[in-house]
Amino acid sequence: MVYDIWIRNARIIDPRRNLDQKGDLFIYNGKIMPPPASVPEADEIVDAEGCFAFPGLIDFHTHLARGLTDIGLAPDVMTLPNGVTAAVDAGSSGWANYEIYRKGVAASSEITIRNFINVSPNGFVIEPYFEDVDPVKYDRKRLAFLFDKYPNELLGLKVRVGKPSSKHLGVMPIAASVELGKELGVRLASHVVEPESPYSEVLAPMRKDDILCHCFQGKGPYSILDSNGKVQKVVREARDRGVVFDAASGRANYSFGIAQKALDDGFYPDIISTDVVTYSIYRRKVFALPYVMSAYLGMGMPLMDVIRAVTDTPAKLMNLPGVIGTLAPGAHADIAIFKLQEKKMGFKDQFNNVVDGKGLLVPQMTVKDGWIMYRQITFMDW
Repeated sequence: MVYDIWIRNARIIDPRRNLDQKGDLFIYNGKIMPPPASVPEADEIVDAEGCFAFPGLIDFHTHLARGLTDIGLAPDVMTLPNGVTAAVDAGSSGWANYEIYRKGVAASSEITIRNFINVSPNGFVIEPYFEDVDPVKYDRKRLAFLFDKYPNELLGLKVRVGKPSSKHLGVMPIAASVELGKELGVRLASHVVEPESPYSEVLAPMRKDDILCHCFQGKGPYSILDSNGKVQKVVREARDRGVVFDAASGRANYSFGIAQKALDDGFYPDIISTDVVTYSIYRRKVFALPYVMSAYLGMGMPLMDVIRAVTDTPAKLMNLPGVIGTLAPGAHADIAIFKLQEKKMGFKDQFNNVVDGKGLLVPQMTVKDGWIMYRQITFMDW
């Protein structure tokens, strides 16, 4: 067999297999192949000495409805150069415009895309004005139709609550959305920023595989921490029953102060994602997924756990475990080659909390379904 690509001498990190070792990767016809018994041949040989090979990264919280919303990104342009080969749109569209987004953006993209659909009919269209999350406006019939029509594309419902978004409704939209999720047999992703109620009330309705987005937010009187700076008991109990905690940074939806105390208390995010939009891509505070990952390394989160939070865990939630998010033989050949560059970094949040970086993860090459989709111009051996 002549392989399409042979990646040599990489430090392979694959959390699904708890694998951290130097080795080679072999690609044929869009899949990762078992190592050959004899000296192989390949059309393309890539020397990755001094580099990491990660499964293609998954950004589980993005906004990709380019042309439909003012925050929407062009998926391939904004992901592949950052080692991201799969992404989830976090409720940019609602039941009234999902199919426009699907046909115009998602279906024509190279990366793997899955979606949450907003409980509000129009979704998140323009940033200065929040969508209407009053439960009386939920269209159960139309949502049921879409989940039935696109079961492999739609992961669940999305709702935003907090002082800026749900105002006098408090956390009621979460409880109502959970009930709707039960009716439809789907999970809920809840954006919670500056909540008007304590986290005991925020988390109470949430079920196994429901997702708390922006778990390290620091606005208002409530956070996941108690008065002693430790993770609240109700938060740990929620995790124990299967609630998923997504860091979902955004420009203004996280606090390094909260995150650092949570990490010091042994509470790591299940998912590291960006919540990146047109106003934050390639700008300070979010930039792109490798930047956010580097900040978590700076806060002391182990590399294996950081990579798990952007590969295997989101792959499971996308209903694609073992298909993407891993470098195991038989998986899709989605691969991200990175260098950890020694660079003095000061990651800063909106509250002027600073994290001293331990290095910067710099993308070198991205392979999607066996095709080289991005390559740093200096990452060549000719």
